[in-house]
Amino acid sequence: MNEKSITLIGLPGCGKSTIGDLLSKKLNYAFIDMDNYIEEEQGKTIIEIFKNGEDYFRTIETETCKVLGQKSKTIISSGGGVIKKAINIDLLKEIQL
Repeated sequence: MNEKSITLIGLPGCGKSTIGDLLSKKLNYAFIDMDNYIEEEQGKTIIEIFKNGEDYFRTIETETCKVLGQKSKTIISSGGGVIKKAINIDLLKEIQL
């Protein structure tokens, strides 16, 4: 049985990554910061990606939610705007606590 993951959602700069990192160590879960994950996958910073428009970034963010929503035993620190698309929440709920 897959163990569920936890997604942290909140405003930019509210401490999701800090709390997520601490929580992952406490629970012995993996930790993924969604913005860092996107930057690594795209080979560009979030600012560089946004130069192609917010819609472009949000599409990448939704694709990332599809991938991360399937992970188990992972603490995910979401991007601050992940809630702008309802599908992102549905995708992240796939195996969440």
